[in-house]
Amino acid sequence: MGKYRGILIVVVVLVVLAAATVFYVEVRGDSAHPSGDLEILSQVPAGAPTLVYVDLAAIRVSSFYQHRPDRSPLAVPDSDYAKFVQATGFDFEKDLDRVAIASWPQSFAQDRKKTVAVAEGRFDRQKIHDFAMKEGKLDHQEGHDVFLFPSRQPAGVGSTRSPTEPSWNSLVFLDDHRIAMVEGSSIAPVLATHGADSAADPAHERAARVTGSAVFIISRVPPIPDNFAPGGMQSAQLADLVRSVQWITLAARPEGENLRVSAEGECLTSTDARQLQSTLETLRMFGQAGLESPKARQSMDPATFGVLETLLKTADVKATAERVRILVEITPDILKLSGGQKKK
Repeated sequence: MGKYRGILIVVVVLVVLAAATVFYVEVRGDSAHPSGDLEILSQVPAGAPTLVYVDLAAIRVSSFYQHRPDRSPLAVPDSDYAKFVQATGFDFEKDLDRVAIASWPQSFAQDRKKTVAVAEGRFDRQKIHDFAMKEGKLDHQEGHDVFLFPSRQPAGVGSTRSPTEPSWNSLVFLDDHRIAMVEGSSIAPVLATHGADSAADPAHERAARVTGSAVFIISRVPPIPDNFAPGGMQSAQLADLVRSVQWITLAARPEGENLRVSAEGECLTSTDARQLQSTLETLRMFGQAGLESPKARQSMDPATFGVLETLLKTADVKATAERVRILVEITPDILKLSGGQKKK
């Protein structure tokens, strides 16, 4: 019973993670690019196995955000970011409006690991220039001033540099309100012509299906190892079912005072999708049964218990063609329960 409950909780956590970045942002000023469409995606390279989009500007004006019970700021435990904020005055909670990220994780070994991000908001160009001169260096590429900052990341598998060779991350202004950040010293991936041609870019094609979402994460599923055994549970049938999932899409959209969160898995066949739906419903049943036990109530924080109980009861699992989607409504009551846990 414990193994099944653990798997179900992981599924629920994955859904809730899609909303995690939107609980703690604040509003300030107007954006030079007020459109809420996905135009910013055209400035990140095509073909990435992972695509992330966050529209903080849309979240800030939503009733969901403005009436949230927990208004505490989000702390980022990163010394480099704290140093950057102190030197430039930039604070993503207040100054960042939208961001698009294209990423090639290490698990996809065809290309070496890289990440390209385009951010839109309010940036002090002079302060960033001064910070770069102090912490990094200035380069000139294709008629652009490029700020290079040293990276603390070690050389990994697929890297072309030696372990002792310094690594750089680059930042370039695309206009007064939009910057690009590249993992590496060259901004060539940003300057190359990009298009949101869904036929040539599977991630962009899937992004078109979640238009209107304030947050989404689209990722191709990496290869599943032969010894796949979640929670120590070995099952060839479960492993085959998981391997049938080719893409995962997490998306969140404010609707009134609620936040609608969806997690979609795209399978190889419609038969696989129906089997996955049935498995998720079974896991939900085991999870609900586990929560009903007196031992679970005693060992679990009341706030955590309340959140899980509500999500398990209200989550909607549907299968359509090759896709399985989990829909969850994050309500003010759920936020109050999670907020009560945080205060403790």
